[in-house]
Amino acid sequence: MAKERTITGHFSQSRRYFENTLGTEFDFTGSTGPYEYLLGALSGCFYSTLSSIPHTSGWNSFDIHITGVKREEVPTTLEHTVMDITVRGAEDEEEVKALIAKAAEDCSIFATISKVSKMEVKVKFEA
Repeated sequence: MAKERTITGHFSQSRRYFENTLGTEFDFTGSTGPYEYLLGALSGCFYSTLSSIPHTSGWNSFDIHITGVKREEVPTTLEHTVMDITVRGAEDEEEVKALIAKAAEDCSIFATISKVSKMEVKVKFEA
């Protein structure tokens, strides 16, 4: 069964925000707007997808730093998206690299953005 997601956007002269079905609010501000939320959604989807892939080893943490460059021409979709991933405490670096490659294939938001943007994934391992 398909999983439905619902967000409601509210826009007035004094406030711009969206909320989910639980009533949790997320404001659009000068530094957090639609593209920040899109890139945040990409990081969450990517990690959720990666975590759901069967694996035998673990890690302590993942940091996913994403930079998106928008086109100048309308529509100003993303032109180039770079995911800098830092993995700390990986038990098996080769397995984690394979998981990252598989997540890039399976993550729905990654796939959606890749229709308009060159996607680049960089991985760094730390103890």
